[in-house]
Amino acid sequence: MELATQSEFDEVLNRHHNIQYVDAIFTDLCGYVRGKRFPVLEADKIFSDGVLLPFSAFYLDVLGGVTNTMNLGWTDGDPDGVLMPVKNSIKPVPWDSKVLQVLISMRKEQEKWGVIENPAEVDPRNILEKVMNKFKSTGFNPVVAFELEFYLLDKRRNEEGKPVPALGASKTHVYGIPDLDMFGDLFNKINENCKIQDIPATTASSEFAAGQYEINLKHTGDLLKAADDAAMLRRIIKETTAKHGFEATFMAKPFLEETGNGMHLHISVYDDDGKNIFATKNRYGNDKLKNALAGFQETFYDSFPIFIPNRNGYRRIQTRNFVPVNKSWSWNRRDVSLRIPAGSDSAKRIEHRVASADANPYLVLACILSGLHYGLTKKLSPTDQVSFDNTEGADKTADPEMPKNMESALNRFKESKILSKYLGKEYLDLYVSAKEGEFEHMDNSFIPSEEYDFYL
Repeated sequence: MELATQSEFDEVLNRHHNIQYVDAIFTDLCGYVRGKRFPVLEADKIFSDGVLLPFSAFYLDVLGGVTNTMNLGWTDGDPDGVLMPVKNSIKPVPWDSKVLQVLISMRKEQEKWGVIENPAEVDPRNILEKVMNKFKSTGFNPVVAFELEFYLLDKRRNEEGKPVPALGASKTHVYGIPDLDMFGDLFNKINENCKIQDIPATTASSEFAAGQYEINLKHTGDLLKAADDAAMLRRIIKETTAKHGFEATFMAKPFLEETGNGMHLHISVYDDDGKNIFATKNRYGNDKLKNALAGFQETFYDSFPIFIPNRNGYRRIQTRNFVPVNKSWSWNRRDVSLRIPAGSDSAKRIEHRVASADANPYLVLACILSGLHYGLTKKLSPTDQVSFDNTEGADKTADPEMPKNMESALNRFKESKILSKYLGKEYLDLYVSAKEGEFEHMDNSFIPSEEYDFYL
């Protein structure tokens, strides 16, 4: 990781007047953006000393607690690490002209400035970089593109406290241009804000439910920035939507009767000469593409707690719903888990379709890259191919081996020998502990109103 410097900060500051604060931000285990706000006159310390913050800030649960069985944050005295600023990440905050933001990444201790050592493996960004390093000197250079689905909601809930689609979004017109025009000012502003923050958003489309949309990011070989952009895109969508009087949610299944929100990733691999190693005229791919598919299959179910990081996400996994319910793969079919999109031979790629839109993009990409590296280096062969001409559907039947809930998924995750080699056994244990603490926290925080209907 390269560091942002004082001179870089001064240069950005000179281009933006009336700045009063600098937000030093990061993404935690659950994918939430957190950080510290500095008055601009004190912000120089970010670029000289870094930002001191407890390691525990990275493994808070969705309710903001540290209720984990490893007792970190309690028995260890809740020590600080140092968060260091990421080069080229100093950006204006479009929804607040008084604020700049800078991404920060955790190190175990303060170091000589410019010497990047001892990355703290509580930081999902460092976990991704750890997996990326496996590709060094292999001749395999992954290129990825994120796609994020979300719902626009009314800020007011219904009488039961449940969300409702944004006013005006009452029908489903998948790919309907009028559905985009309905919120045209909002989408224009999202696009403008992405440009301000150098986030390469491309196409937007209406999806399969009223008020549901998708925004895509451009493909890139800069894998850390790809994950940064996905995390920041979610933030931009939520903040911009709030300014327009609505609420945006990436929750996997906000409505039982409607389609869920997914985070799809497109993956290709280039050699050191810049050639796509998946390129072929065969619609089902060449040997390298099939090696990659097999690697994804080997890590598919093991990675479910990362891909589907909460109990709600498992409501999205349903047969006949264009979501993964097995390890199937094919060409140009959306009912498979691993899809080879139609397109030119030179742009041959795989679409990985399982992750929920509210998953942590750094960890999702880390798990996908783990499977990619494993499949390519082991030269594995895939199973569960579905013919394009199959008329029964690939998602008719769920695989009985597939985890059906978060608890069973965590049991498989913590025993994964493959992911232990890539993410590290310590991080698997930390993740499981944090999620188990999250369940404990949630189960003891409230009684769902529906429970009274069953048991009162």
